[in-house]
Amino acid sequence: CLKLPILWIRAFFKRIFTNKIYWLTVLAAFFLLLCSIIYTDDLTGEKYTFISLFYNEEIQEAVKYGRISMHNILLGYDRGYLWMFCPIIVGIPCVMTKKNERFVLFRMSKNKYIYTKYFSNLVAGGVILLIAYLLYMSVCMILVKENIWNMNLLRKLLSVFLWGVINTIPGIILSEFIENKWLILCIPFVVNYFMHIFAGQIIPYQIWKYISPYNYQIMFLNNGKMIISGIVISVCIVIMGAVFRKIMLERRCDCGQ
Repeated sequence: CLKLPILWIRAFFKRIFTNKIYWLTVLAAFFLLLCSIIYTDDLTGEKYTFISLFYNEEIQEAVKYGRISMHNILLGYDRGYLWMFCPIIVGIPCVMTKKNERFVLFRMSKNKYIYTKYFSNLVAGGVILLIAYLLYMSVCMILVKENIWNMNLLRKLLSVFLWGVINTIPGIILSEFIENKWLILCIPFVVNYFMHIFAGQIIPYQIWKYISPYNYQIMFLNNGKMIISGIVISVCIVIMGAVFRKIMLERRCDCGQ
């Protein structure tokens, strides 16, 4: 009974990972990470991005002599624009797989189809950020000429993967009842921007610190209480997304196609 879902998952990821659009999306996320601000001059207020490491001797010396800690930068929040465009980037797999698949529903149960596709899209979205951060960290080590890998960086990668998973959910749900692919990508983008810019000013800090989108970027670098609460909230969001997707698909007269 598990053979068909496994075959479908294999075909899904083969279709995703052999698609050039998917890898262009990974490169877009990687480029946004390269545009992250790594240093701000206290005197002039000028901001320097990661790309300045390639050509600016002053920044190179600051890193060399420890005035700029690349290790701390890698472990911290995104200081560029990835936080802004994250829902669009991880939503690409949802758009790529939004096609007629009636034959699947005739060969496996509706529930298996719903949950198999749902969790496959979650993994595909999380892997985009995971690969982008791996490239980012690798380039960082080459430029710094130092092996900075440790357990904290692995925890950071796990946090980044979860960040991608959570940001994929709105796109998956919207793809069930919105045909316009641009809206599927843009609506989560607008909501995400509002959450980052305005929600923190409205929601009390004692609540906001647990549900802040920034928190997912460093989820597994927090203390034990924050990690546990973050995991519980993440699991609840994933389950709610799965249930809502099932409800939406059940209500469609032609089984979601």
